[in-house]
Amino acid sequence: MNNFMLKRSRATDALRAVYSVIYPNKCLFCRRVMDDKQAFVCLNCEFEITSDEHYVENLNWLYIPYVYGDEVQHVVHRFKYGGAKALAKPMARAIYSRFPDVYGDFLLPVPLHPNRQRDRGFNQASELALELSLLLKIPAMDGLSRLRDTEKQFHLSREQRASNLADAIGVKQGFDVVGKRIILVDDVFTTGSTAVECAKVLKSAGATHVDLIAFARA
Repeated sequence: MNNFMLKRSRATDALRAVYSVIYPNKCLFCRRVMDDKQAFVCLNCEFEITSDEHYVENLNWLYIPYVYGDEVQHVVHRFKYGGAKALAKPMARAIYSRFPDVYGDFLLPVPLHPNRQRDRGFNQASELALELSLLLKIPAMDGLSRLRDTEKQFHLSREQRASNLADAIGVKQGFDVVGKRIILVDDVFTTGSTAVECAKVLKSAGATHVDLIAFARA
């Protein structure tokens, strides 16, 4: 299973260590400089988090601290489309601060198709999974594949979403999930169709329990 372990390069870790020394810690939302190196949000930006922990089709539990409002949307867009990969660390700390007792056998990022990952430069779910792995002490694995480059889901009907994702996600050959408790990781839970399809595929492959961690829900 070590072949599927999600890892960062040593060069990336070294750069992040230098970055943490040279640059001040900033609030995740307003980017105000904070003295506390472990904080992720300043006092001015503290607002009530809204958790969403309940059963969804094929998913056992959702662990999501924020609703996708203006402040959260700005963070996600900087992270996802602005190339600000360093935001994965405070975003993971924000999730962990609300849900420190999440447990499972593996963290699995929701996969991107290679075409989309090449265009974006990285998979934001993988970056979050790596940071959450350090906090939760759960290994992050690269065990799912996006087999087709599907349309974006938000403008499709429920039936179209199901058709769009049919046979689009698979468990990588040799990645054993039989009897495992899996935690999917993504940045935003929007329609839920992709996460539900991932969970369906994992349970068909023998996983007994599939949860989802995300930073925000639409």
